Amino acid sequence: MKALFSKYWKLSLSILFGICVVWFWTIPYISVMSFQEQYQLFLFDTDYFMEHLLYPGGMAAYAGEFLTQFYFSPLVGACFLGLLYVLIQRLTWLLCRRNGVSDAWYPLTFVPSLMLWVLMSDENVMVGFIIALVVAMCLMLCYHGLSGDEAFPKRKWRKTAFVTVTLPLMYWLIGPCMLMVALYIAVFEWVKGRSLTCVVAGVVTLLYAMAIVLACLSCVQYPLFNLVMGIGYYRYPVYGPAMQISLEAVIVFLPFFLSLLPSRRTTTWTFIPQVLALVVCGWFFVSHTYDPLKYDLIEYDYLVRTHQWSKIVDKAKKKQPSRPFDVSCVNLALAMQGQLSDRLFEFFQNGAEGLFPSFQRDMTTPLPTSELFYWLGMVNEAERYSFEAQEAIPNHNKSGRLTKRIAECNMINGHYKVAMKYLRMLEKSLFYSNWAKAQMEAIRKGQVDEDPVYGRLRSYRQKKQDFLFSDTEMDQMLGLLFVQNYDNRMAFEYLMCYELLQRDLERFNEYYPLGKYAKFKRIPNAYQQALAMQWTQQHGSFEGMPWSIEPATCNLLTQFVNLYTKNPKDPSLSVPPLGATFWSYMLVSQEGMEKKGKQQMKEIY
Repeated sequence: MKALFSKYWKLSLSILFGICVVWFWTIPYISVMSFQEQYQLFLFDTDYFMEHLLYPGGMAAYAGEFLTQFYFSPLVGACFLGLLYVLIQRLTWLLCRRNGVSDAWYPLTFVPSLMLWVLMSDENVMVGFIIALVVAMCLMLCYHGLSGDEAFPKRKWRKTAFVTVTLPLMYWLIGPCMLMVALYIAVFEWVKGRSLTCVVAGVVTLLYAMAIVLACLSCVQYPLFNLVMGIGYYRYPVYGPAMQISLEAVIVFLPFFLSLLPSRRTTTWTFIPQVLALVVCGWFFVSHTYDPLKYDLIEYDYLVRTHQWSKIVDKAKKKQPSRPFDVSCVNLALAMQGQLSDRLFEFFQNGAEGLFPSFQRDMTTPLPTSELFYWLGMVNEAERYSFEAQEAIPNHNKSGRLTKRIAECNMINGHYKVAMKYLRMLEKSLFYSNWAKAQMEAIRKGQVDEDPVYGRLRSYRQKKQDFLFSDTEMDQMLGLLFVQNYDNRMAFEYLMCYELLQRDLERFNEYYPLGKYAKFKRIPNAYQQALAMQWTQQHGSFEGMPWSIEPATCNLLTQFVNLYTKNPKDPSLSVPPLGATFWSYMLVSQEGMEKKGKQQMKEIY
């Protein structure tokens, strides 16, 4: 066993690292797989391929998007990522070996992969950048093979041909990672030759690489920043992380730096400290660069997308949400489980914003609201929010998730020609193709109404009269939906909860009688609390109440009033069970909270 380990310990360490990467992206950060996949739509189409061939680095971006589509299945996507991380580590080792680095320093070849792990804490780093790194490192190894590890002018014609042909071709295919290759060749010549001829050869190589970039500046309509930082490396074209440049520099210089370390036999005293240092530093930087607030938002969006309503509620129990985005996801999860009116005040609420967050023109925040509008039956608004989110994707990609939702909305509305346009696009993808074909077949056979979801949402639509949607009058919009179809109990629940969160008891009382059409088996807890509070304020006791208020609610209200009368700032009023009531929200939580009236909510357009 010891002999086997001594023979394969390097490969075993690499495999163990790959397993850790797969675990990381499959378990704690599985939501990022969905996040990356939903903001692109890879098409097996000639036009799609040609679009990527028309700009520098397009083929790296194309290959990256090809791999990213497999994130639809998170385990498969994580395996691809793990393979790429390990590939970069092994290529780093091969470069180190060509520079005479001893096996004793093998653990240090994980540094570039760990840096990449940290870099990908930024969810906007694209897989195309990793592909470009891999190709660039392979070219560095090719140069070693061509040069025979000998400095210029040895094998000068081979080297000259390689540099002259490969650099411009690779720049067009993988983008500015080609500059890494040029820099590596220059450093290689300087280190190996240590002569004026080698210095000149290195400088000429760098100048040639820069000339290629400047030549492209006159051929393509991209600013110099994009041509240097990469067009398909980062989702936002006007920004490039500094960590990207640091990683490229480490990959170039690390083999030469490690070659300066003394050659020695691998022992426990050289192996364990390196591994411990890498584990500790890797854990520290990864844990401190992955922003929990940002990734909470991504996870909520993932759980909404996959309809894991129970997990959303469980997540909120562990850590109370506070942002409108998070709160709206929790409220939607409660509504989809038929629990919104009962459990509304068990979770933090920030007014009507927690039901319908104000529209923001970006690619993420409209998604849960679009999902909410969809299930409420406000199909046009769901389509509008999905369309706006797709158009806000910074690198101008299409989205498989949003294209699918837009197609569904058009099918529900009966706009079959428009739906077919989107379905034909999805038909050219890998993971949406079968779904698209099934929907196209349903349209041809006139079976859209037979779908349990489409048929139900079509019945929720406002059909008797046209009206202008206004997000500043959501109660009226919800009232129209419910009156149109009394089966849409979710619309009634959102209507009543909207008025409670607005602290508008007058309108709550006005709409409450409609509840007889909602077919509740009992009065929901939030309604009971509002009704009991109003009755006791007007009559001083519970006697004569016309509603079936449960004794537990009456007892809880009595306890709340006694404490509130003695000390309105009693901490018990802000924590469950008293803090999980409408009374606490109405009387305790309103201090310091600006009331977001209907007129103050942002309009979409």
